Amino acid sequence: MSIRSASSRGFKRRYSVVHLNDIAEEFWDNHDPQKAQRIPLGTVKEKILFSDEADGMSNALVIQLLQKADTNHDGHIEYDEFLHLKDSVEEYSLARHTFNKAALSVVPRSERTLKKRAYLQEYTCCPPPLFMISAMIIEVVVFTYYLVDMGLPMGVSGPAPTYSPLIYNPFRRYEAWRYISYALIHSGYMHIINNLIVQTILGVILEMVHGWWRVGFIYLSGVFFGALAHSITSPKTYLAGASGGVFAVEYAHLGNLLLNWSEMEYRWLQLVIILLFSGGDLSFAIYDTYFSPNPSNTGHMAHLGGAVAGILVGIYILRNLEQKRWEKYCWWVALVVFLILVGTGVVLNIALPVPEFFPYDDDSPILLAEERFRLRQV
Repeated sequence: MSIRSASSRGFKRRYSVVHLNDIAEEFWDNHDPQKAQRIPLGTVKEKILFSDEADGMSNALVIQLLQKADTNHDGHIEYDEFLHLKDSVEEYSLARHTFNKAALSVVPRSERTLKKRAYLQEYTCCPPPLFMISAMIIEVVVFTYYLVDMGLPMGVSGPAPTYSPLIYNPFRRYEAWRYISYALIHSGYMHIINNLIVQTILGVILEMVHGWWRVGFIYLSGVFFGALAHSITSPKTYLAGASGGVFAVEYAHLGNLLLNWSEMEYRWLQLVIILLFSGGDLSFAIYDTYFSPNPSNTGHMAHLGGAVAGILVGIYILRNLEQKRWEKYCWWVALVVFLILVGTGVVLNIALPVPEFFPYDDDSPILLAEERFRLRQV
């Protein structure tokens, strides 16, 4: 195999499993036993950047190979230079290696550019993923405030401050901020702990790769559309919890995965995990709604609304590949469908005829409010 043929192979060749020893063997051992040949830097770049081996190496090594290997700036790399850089793999910790693999798992292969690798290598969590960390801190602060303010023992699943101006109150739906701020209210320790754990697992890595504003937009879209879906299907029920946003982030992974299927690392594993989560939640929702003798107070429609928002918004927010024709159509369909759904939800919330739409006593003390009005948590 000549060097020219190695560099001119097609798209699939770039994604074949390659190891550093394979590169040395291909470029020097098989054709140049004296190790005197200089290999064009562009050929080595192509071989390493799009290989599976690059994901197993530290990002620092990849960056060095692509930027610093050509020490004399003649456009070629020598065997000794290659060996020196190869040895530097051992300098990096397992923790960094694990972080790199996890972060790259949500990036399509053709988007694993030098710029993204450099960012991941320099990433030290200082500053941390701003949106997800900030959201979690605010949720804990609000939860603690109302824990003290209510003056009631807090249990695993309640109580919740139904008098709060932040909670979604169906009788005060004209206070539009409640469609977002209800995500800051939680009912019981288990409620907030579950949401914080899932937000950390699903949101932080996605934000480190795609940026705070993308993940923030997806999260808030899920919170908002989850409230719209809940308010239409349960027009006289309170709502609290951040799961609408959590489900949006979870299903944004699914939209990103399906659009970039051929290039995603561990695509089957990611798909199976998402399907297990969604299948479990759907099964529980059906059982809890139609068959359970003691239905829970879970807001299943808010979960569904968040999931729908995550898929639709994720398609046109997280997709980074060069657009193919069908992907452009998919982008527009997702955008139009989401806008139609949101517009319909807003109109129905304004015009939906609900008895006692704005009662005068909806700010009654918490114990009385709990007795009179149901609360759904997500």
